[in-house]
Amino acid sequence: MVLLVITVVTALATGFGLFFRLAYIITIVSLVSLISVYLNIRKIEVSIDRRNYLLSVGEQIDKRISIRNLSVIPKTLILATDITTIPGYTSSSALGLTAKGYRSWRSTDHARQRGVFEMGPVEISTTDLLGIYKATTQHGESDKIMVYPKINDLRNFHIGNSQITNEGTSRKKSNILSPHASSVREYAYGDSLSRVHWKTTARSNRLMSKEFDVGSSNEVIILNDLDKSVQCGRLDDSTDELSISVTASLTKKYTDSHTPVGFLSHGNDRYYITPGIGS
Repeated sequence: MVLLVITVVTALATGFGLFFRLAYIITIVSLVSLISVYLNIRKIEVSIDRRNYLLSVGEQIDKRISIRNLSVIPKTLILATDITTIPGYTSSSALGLTAKGYRSWRSTDHARQRGVFEMGPVEISTTDLLGIYKATTQHGESDKIMVYPKINDLRNFHIGNSQITNEGTSRKKSNILSPHASSVREYAYGDSLSRVHWKTTARSNRLMSKEFDVGSSNEVIILNDLDKSVQCGRLDDSTDELSISVTASLTKKYTDSHTPVGFLSHGNDRYYITPGIGS
């Protein structure tokens, strides 16, 4: 369009016929390109079949995308892109469609980072032969994809008998703070404010302190340092991704042996999960 304006201004200023003819040619080419892009992007039907919404790092993201041309005019220079927030994942395909044509293809790639991500919608874009105009449309909805940490089989990691027994668990009173608050008692001189149980204090109208015990003798708490300043690497080769994979693998190992297992970590926030037996 800038070239057309310059050509018209020059033609009017000089009166030279060549510039007028050049302006006509540019106008016609621009109109033809605009119409071709408009017709190319219309009457396209897109369907997405996502095969999995829950997977682990290293597993394949599997989907099938189908595109149908509902027009009698063939489509050229079509680019289909599945928009996603999954790191390291791209899915684009260039194609053409005959009149009333149909194309379908399966796309797979490995998930390389844990988290909750979005996939979709599918963006259809096209341009004219000269690249003057570009048009895009979006089809489908955004879907949630959850990627769990990779869990390895730790068959060679042996747990001692003292750790896997479910009998003889003991709970003893503790004079220091622990994750296990077993009861409350009246405030005693020397108790820190962190021991005060404020809800009971408010109800009883007198200071009450929490009483702790050392917990079950067969409990396991896994510690993981997720501070950004000590991490390196990218995606599934990063230290935080590998450490989370080790944490998940150990958790499954202890859970399978019916050992109460907890988790403590500090990154952007502090995370603590009390020991328990679950899945």
